[in-house]
Amino acid sequence: MYTRQQKVMNELGLQGERLVEEKYLHEGWQLLARNYKPGFGRQTGELDLIFLKAKLIVFVEVKTRSNSKFGSPFEAVDFFKQRKLIKTAKMYLRSHPKFADYNYRIDVAAVDVDNQTQPVIILTNAIEDLD
Repeated sequence: MYTRQQKVMNELGLQGERLVEEKYLHEGWQLLARNYKPGFGRQTGELDLIFLKAKLIVFVEVKTRSNSKFGSPFEAVDFFKQRKLIKTAKMYLRSHPKFADYNYRIDVAAVDVDNQTQPVIILTNAIEDLD
């Protein structure tokens, strides 16, 4: 059962994901998946959005804020979150062999729903896979 605050936070996150999705679609990306979870393993996370263009797959982590009380959206993607995103991205690629020879990157999108001039900022290739 969701509390009122959890429901508001969930709606805020969905609003942010929609804004980011619109931005990528406008740039010609094809949406492959939303909120992908591999379905097993505690060490994995969720990939908010997955896009394809040419032979490049982009995994996007979306962080949405309505104020700065909880810090920058980018600060929320710490080392441990980055490791989970990399693991989950690799699991996605392994479970979709047709993408075996495609390149990939992980972007982080910060959404400030109160910023009317630039609500979405995307850090392209924000997380590097050093393996």
